[in-house]
Amino acid sequence: MTFTQLEYFRELFATGNFSGAAEKLGISQPALSLQIQKLEEELDFKLIDRTRRPMKLTQEGEVFYQKALEILQQFEQLKDVALDLGEEIKGALKIGIIPTLAPYLVPLFLFRLRQNYPLLQIEVVELKTENIVSELKMGQLDAGIISTPISEKNLDFAPIFYECFFAYVSEKNPLFSAESINIDEIDKSEIWYLEEGNCFQNQVNSICNIVPAQKNHRQLIYRSSSIDSLRRVVENENGITFIPELATINIPAENEDMIKPISEVQPVREISIVTLKKPPKERQVAALKTVIKESVPKRMLEKPHSWIVDTQL
Repeated sequence: MTFTQLEYFRELFATGNFSGAAEKLGISQPALSLQIQKLEEELDFKLIDRTRRPMKLTQEGEVFYQKALEILQQFEQLKDVALDLGEEIKGALKIGIIPTLAPYLVPLFLFRLRQNYPLLQIEVVELKTENIVSELKMGQLDAGIISTPISEKNLDFAPIFYECFFAYVSEKNPLFSAESINIDEIDKSEIWYLEEGNCFQNQVNSICNIVPAQKNHRQLIYRSSSIDSLRRVVENENGITFIPELATINIPAENEDMIKPISEVQPVREISIVTLKKPPKERQVAALKTVIKESVPKRMLEKPHSWIVDTQL
């Protein structure tokens, strides 16, 4: 049994098929199949049920996968020991960030991070929360930046800042003249939504008491994965959408009157760095956390006494 075989098995599980895994590994499909077959022969049990579509691990394969993943993670941590022994922060750091945060947060901290730690190589990828959690567990990410809380006991969550939710109201909407928005006064049929399954949309649903399955009778229904896309629809059409506080920073001055705070209890989302319980690149992640805290507005660093909205994940 070799580490290479374990790495092949991990990639096969992550990709879900031999052809895709072979392409990502840069080897031929027969070569991958042969290595998995050799691993099964040595173990004397099948790892994969090849009769199922899509591919599925056997019961023994699932147990073996979890153990193999632990070994690979420990091996990768061992490779990072040399980096941690040095005084400088260096090496590679791959982080996943949710799409409703990445366009607004990454530009704030990236230059400072590169300037402070020129030997640290950063790779940033936008992923939904469930994919960040999955890739962290598989060792494909070093850290994630997500909205919390979420129901996951096997990871470590470190809150770094808090941002308010704001309504973004069309100039054609009757609520545009209000200084702040009372949620009960919003016509729910006028809200433009992010796609379902997005933690930000789950939070908006909670704020507005929206049932995802309820029908919207608007002539045009546009469910987007981009907050900026919905913002532009509101600017040019009508209606209301919701935006996080960091998204308000770059809104043009002529549109600032469209940003409305929510009256009564101010809803807030908590942003956290998520890692394995024993992160392989603890010093690099700590450096990232410090730089982010130095980059966001200081008012966002203190935990507010208002409503931290659950992600429902």
